[in-house]
Formats: sequence, C-alpha cells, structure tokens
Amino acid sequence: MDVVGFGGELWSQWSDHYPELLRGYRTTILISLASFALALLVGAIAAILRTSEFRPLRFLAGMYVELFRNTPLLVQLTFFFFGLPRLQLPFFGRPDWFLLSPLQAAMVGLTLYTGAYTAEALRSGLLAIDKGQTEAARSLGLGYIQTRIYVILPQALRVALPLLTSTLSALFRNTALVSVIGVTDLLQTADNIQQNNFKTFELFTIAGILYLTMTLPLAWASTRLERRFARAR
Repeated sequence: MDVVGFGGELWSQWSDHYPELLRGYRTTILISLASFALALLVGAIAAILRTSEFRPLRFLAGMYVELFRNTPLLVQLTFFFFGLPRLQLPFFGRPDWFLLSPLQAAMVGLTLYTGAYTAEALRSGLLAIDKGQTEAARSLGLGYIQTRIYVILPQALRVALPLLTSTLSALFRNTALVSVIGVTDLLQTADNIQQNNFKTFELFTIAGILYLTMTLPLAWASTRLERRFARAR
C-alpha cells in the first residue's frame, strides 16, 4: 500500500471510529492521572520510611519497593484481578471481599507499581537535601515527622521532578497492559474495532499516534526540567 493510500485508510478509520477511540483515549488518561496521584502519595510515604532512622521501617519500605520494581507489571495486574479473590486469608473476611472489578484491579496494580518507582525518585531527592535543613527545622521546634513532611519533602519533590515526569510518561505507556484484564482503554478499544473490520495495522497505528500525543510532551518536559536543574546547580 502506498503512503497516500495508507493515509487515506487511516483517515477513514479515524472518521468512522473516533468516538470510540476518544472514549478509550479518555479512559487511558483518567486511569493514568488517578494512578499517578495515588502513586505520589504511596511513593512519598515509602520514601520517607526508606530514609527513616528506624531500621524496621526502612526494611519494610525497601521490601515493598524491591517487590514491585522487580516483578512484571502484567504479573501484578493478573494477580490483583484473578489471583487475589482466590486467597484464603484468615481474619480478613470472605474471599469475595477481595474481588475487584477490572478498573479497580488496574488502579491498584498501576498505583503500587508506579509508587515503587516514585518512591525511589523521591528518595533520591530526599538524600540530595542538605542535612543542615533538618537540623535547622529541628532547632525551630519541629518534630521529626513535621520536618520530613513540611520542610524536606517539598524540596525533594522539586529535585525529583524530572524523574517524576519520566515516571508519568512510563505510566501512560504501561496502561496498555490493563486491556489484558478487561479494561476498555485505548488499546482495547482499537483491538475491539479491528476484530470486526480486520483493519489491524491502521487501527493500531492510530492508537500508537494517540499514545504519542500523551508521552512526547512529557518526554520533552522531562528533558527541559533536567537541563534547567542542571544549570541551576
């Protein structure tokens, strides 16, 4: 197929199916942003615990980070959707209490997986802050937790911003895996359409272009932030 003919096919598929594709596109964006907001919270807690003076807390936070960073996201998603309801946990109620919808399982999996990477980004930021900041805050009467949350963490967030931007970009790409557990995201929508009209190449090309509209601006922003912070040092 020549370039002009292929471009015409792309436009034809977009014209015929853009409402469904845009719904999947919107679902991908909403899942990504909601998961990232939760991952920031989880990651901030884990980062604070990983830099704690209390060794058991550092150990527990380290176990969480290593577990979720070193197992495939696809395995985690299938575990939360298919495996978790089959667990027989004493003192935790009936097994159906752990029965998650596809969207819930996707949110849990993406949040915990991304939270582990967010934790490491924030931990690097925490370690980059001069210890004099902590000593100054403590001398003003702030407690340990108050110092970490109100003084150190905001500065660490600024240092870690380029890494966090890259993490968000990766999260947009990782959402493509949620189609495996039945979430009707952008990839699943394109797949559903091509199963009916067999325009596989055209529809997945459109899906790829739509993913690029999400990830390329973030890649550009991450690069700009890294250069800006490098000049500020």
